[in-house]
Amino acid sequence: MSQALATVRSLTIDLDGTLVDTILDLHQACNAMLAELERPDRSVDEIARFVGRGTNALVRRCLTDDATGQEPDHELFETGLTAYLKHYTHINGKHAKVYAGVKEGLAALQTAGYPMAVVTNKPVKFTLPLLQAIGLAPYFKAVIGGDSTPHKKPAPDPIIAACLEMDVSLVHNLHVGDSGNDIQAARAADCLAAGVNYGYAEGYPIDPSQCDVIVSSLAELATLLPAKLH
Repeated sequence: MSQALATVRSLTIDLDGTLVDTILDLHQACNAMLAELERPDRSVDEIARFVGRGTNALVRRCLTDDATGQEPDHELFETGLTAYLKHYTHINGKHAKVYAGVKEGLAALQTAGYPMAVVTNKPVKFTLPLLQAIGLAPYFKAVIGGDSTPHKKPAPDPIIAACLEMDVSLVHNLHVGDSGNDIQAARAADCLAAGVNYGYAEGYPIDPSQCDVIVSSLAELATLLPAKLH
């Protein structure tokens, strides 16, 4: 165990691409929106690259012209956002799959006494029902969404809010995520940072040199932390 990981007393964990594979839900909702606007479909790989900065960024990226780089104007964006939210409300969780090792890892960490929070850029109104639907809600003391604080990740605000709600110290918190977005947020919050080697990462794999640890599952991460908090 590294000296840094020995100091961990709590965890904040990203949702999409870290705890749950939601890409098929997101893909279906995005393409339903695009069909409504009579625009061409996006591939699963494209949507995976667009995920990570929240719902507004996802919709804006879907509606950006690939040939020119021209972003949608205000009217098109607002129309697209309304359509996306409508479709995603009905699709949320239908195709979502918990990644291998997540439930085992969360159970081990909970048994060891680690308070945990979800920190995601997904709006809370979608995050809470998704966590309930996939059976992960009981593991978390706090849930911070993309609309819970003035600024989303990679700003530190959501991690800070989660640690305040759990009443834990930032310097003893480990933030876990699948993208550089998460690592930046952790560093900005003065937290330790763990990357997972799967997920979406906005098309750019995490640089291991920026993390305190890289793991292949939450179950693996649980084995690297003290087995019991004192």
